[in-house]
Amino acid sequence: MALMDFVFGDDEERRQRNYRRFFNTDMTPFAFKEAFRLSATQVEFILEEIAPALTTPTERNVALSAKEKVLSCLHWMGVGSPYHIIGATHGPSKSSICRSIHEVVPVIVDTFFQRMVKWPEENLNDIPMTFLRKGGFPNVAGCVDGTMVLIDAPNEHEDQFVNRNGDHALNVMAICGPNYKFYAVNANWPGSVHDARVMRNSMVYRKFDEEGWRPFPDAVILGDSAYPLKEWLIPPRTRNPDAAADQRFLRCHKRTRRLIENSFGILKEKFPCLNYMRLSPQFAGMVVLASTTLHNIALTIDRDNENQNVEIHDDEAEDDGEEEAVDDPDEIDEEEQPRQDRNNPGTQRLARLLNYFR
Repeated sequence: MALMDFVFGDDEERRQRNYRRFFNTDMTPFAFKEAFRLSATQVEFILEEIAPALTTPTERNVALSAKEKVLSCLHWMGVGSPYHIIGATHGPSKSSICRSIHEVVPVIVDTFFQRMVKWPEENLNDIPMTFLRKGGFPNVAGCVDGTMVLIDAPNEHEDQFVNRNGDHALNVMAICGPNYKFYAVNANWPGSVHDARVMRNSMVYRKFDEEGWRPFPDAVILGDSAYPLKEWLIPPRTRNPDAAADQRFLRCHKRTRRLIENSFGILKEKFPCLNYMRLSPQFAGMVVLASTTLHNIALTIDRDNENQNVEIHDDEAEDDGEEEAVDDPDEIDEEEQPRQDRNNPGTQRLARLLNYFR
């Protein structure tokens, strides 16, 4: 009997003896944010809403809790390291880290994306006023651009994901506000697709162009030369590039539009996993949505976030040496390029904007 007690012991004692504590969070606020990319307050906010969906009934004494699953996912997103590196750092196995990421990411997107990634419903006048203060361009509701998120070559339709640099990627379209929040994100398109086509097939295009929706009257979105001229979508086009007013228009347009480039930079710095993902295109796109959602949560909860205080100055709007996207006649339909006549709404809006800079 004594031998049996020695071998098997009491169940409760065995559970206590075998229990392993994963994810030591006894650290300074700075160290916590460095490790998990969000503050402890922001993580608790997320857990309050998604913990029930991540809690799996089990009698296993080493099963990951909802908090440990979230921290697993956040650390992977924040460093982009292979799963076994994350596991070696915190304790769980490679397979546990993988399962946690594939469980947490969809829950974050389903729970928060539509609530957090959108134009605000209050204080809408602050948007154009802040854009005007930072870049000098009037009536701006957002800035749009595309960014490449590199992925492994997919098993199906591999050629469609090869971008013009020869890399396999997703072409992610996003629109940002003046304080680097994302108002719209589309991560469904492969890297070979032109920015204008991604825009044309987006919900934003449908709302602005077909339904006539605007977050406030006379709102415009600024994009680079890859985008067509619309009444609500303004690329850097002028009638006389040598005229002083046209030069002021181009300078303010570029300075304001830099906000979306900065937003992408802030996002990828916070979540380095976006630099390269060994994931399917579908799940990689979901990780992009989760990343932008968490980015917005961080800016919403932490009002003192240092990124909100970044100012865009004239010297930052100078050419950075990167090749700007240009229209590709093989990829853009003629219907995307409105006729430059006086009756075209886009041409009329452009004329009014040029008059503003005279």
